[in-house]
Amino acid sequence: MTSNKKHRLIAGLTFNKLADLLISVKTTLTALFIMIGAPAWMIGWLVPIRESGALLPQALLGVYLRRHSARHVVWRTGMCVQFFSVFLTFFSVLVFEGKFLAEVNSKGAWVGGMILVALMCLSLGRAACSLTVKDIEASVAKKGERGNLIGLASTASGLVTLLIALPLYIFNDALNLYFVAGIVGFSALAFFVSLVVIWPIETYVDVSEHQSKGIKLHVDTTVYKFILVRGIFVHSALVAPYFLLQKEADVQDYLPIYIAAEALASLLSSLIWGAVADKSAKLTLQIAGGLALVACLGLLLIQSEHVVVSAVLFFILAVAHAGVRTGRKTYSLDIKEGHDRTMLVGLSNTAIGIILLAFGGFYALLTPMLSFSVVYIMSAMLAIGIVSTALLPNEKA
Repeated sequence: MTSNKKHRLIAGLTFNKLADLLISVKTTLTALFIMIGAPAWMIGWLVPIRESGALLPQALLGVYLRRHSARHVVWRTGMCVQFFSVFLTFFSVLVFEGKFLAEVNSKGAWVGGMILVALMCLSLGRAACSLTVKDIEASVAKKGERGNLIGLASTASGLVTLLIALPLYIFNDALNLYFVAGIVGFSALAFFVSLVVIWPIETYVDVSEHQSKGIKLHVDTTVYKFILVRGIFVHSALVAPYFLLQKEADVQDYLPIYIAAEALASLLSSLIWGAVADKSAKLTLQIAGGLALVACLGLLLIQSEHVVVSAVLFFILAVAHAGVRTGRKTYSLDIKEGHDRTMLVGLSNTAIGIILLAFGGFYALLTPMLSFSVVYIMSAMLAIGIVSTALLPNEKA
């Protein structure tokens, strides 16, 4: 029975990660906004809204979960919200762009605004899933196997995404706005399949102790250190849109290449990251941070317009970001147990959401004032993040 649950979970997580890759704010949505002519400031807010919206509500959700043991119910609700949010994005492009706003000069802003609203809803659904899926994973796989489970799902989703990206590259002449909208629609379908596959898995966490004692938040130094390190490592995500923005004039040519690079990174690196994380999640963050820094420095220093150079740099960044995600997920799974894990994830995620919004606003204000690329500052922050991992206690102890 446990083996069957594990297979279901891996399959469901594969489709979930496939959906995330296809609706990525770093590739698909950035390209979509460029193609509809959305204002530049909207593109700058894609990553902060996507990431912070998924994180900010988690402290409140954590408090709610102290009195409700059925984690699968909250996860299912979050998946339904994500599915309908992506469908709203699909609907916005096809209907509003194609018909109702055909004569409106600012239609790019209208469609972009609709998509940002849908993205906020998507992020809220992701918040519920992110907080509860850790308990589902922990109930199915024991400590020392969880990084491998995450890695298997990421590898499988990367393979499927790569199979989708290759035809897009071959037939990139037909890659117009509505073709990109089709990618969004396929992402919605993947969310739905994930929901159906994982639905039978029920996960309950013992909350009797917390009900008798009432709501008390115990925050130790590990939580503060984890928040600090994660807060700096958000730059592995924040920097990604700048890779595609540099290719704005050729976005239709570069989109399938970047989707393929991100998928290939997930395919090739996820099992390796999972194995490393099962040995040391802290080491995983250090290595991944170093790779992200290499990608950023390459973007800044290698002045080449060749598509291969651009693809390789984005591939390195995608590998690094996959490592950051696997490292911090495995760390949060292993450093605490039971409801303490839920509270660690909830509190740290809410704090990271605030940090993301702060960084997003800071860079949006700073970029027009700088005579050099903001990526220089982001690179420095990644270097600080690598050093800061020394503060984290070993999670396998």
